[in-house]
Amino acid sequence: MFAGRTSEGLPIWPLRLMALGLLTVIAGYLGLLLAGRAEIRPGGLTTTFMLLAGIVVLPGLWLGHYKTMIWAALVALFYLLISATDAWAVAADRGWHLLIAVAATVAFLAAWWHSIKRRRYLKARHATAQNGHPEQANSKPED
Repeated sequence: MFAGRTSEGLPIWPLRLMALGLLTVIAGYLGLLLAGRAEIRPGGLTTTFMLLAGIVVLPGLWLGHYKTMIWAALVALFYLLISATDAWAVAADRGWHLLIAVAATVAFLAAWWHSIKRRRYLKARHATAQNGHPEQANSKPED
């Protein structure tokens, strides 16, 4: 599940970790919808619209698309913002919101790690191509 590489040759596990983090966020909001104890909580339509962004980016993350990873990182920050605010505001459902906040943070940190690795890989590939070693320009990066 976590083995493999993206089309650029980078490890795919950070993208899969992001997908699992967003799936945990979706499960947390569904748990909040069905088992939440607060008097005021989002309804079914509000939860559906809120989770739509997370659901839309899942297929691209699983396939290892970089642009989708960027959007998924922004979606993870959105979920982190909402869950952190609600964790302070709604004491009855604080556990659900903290679960969502932790999952969104893990997803964002995985995106950050993958972006750093990608930038270093592209910089090294560009440097080797400039030095006249084109056969090394397409080499696979180390994990």
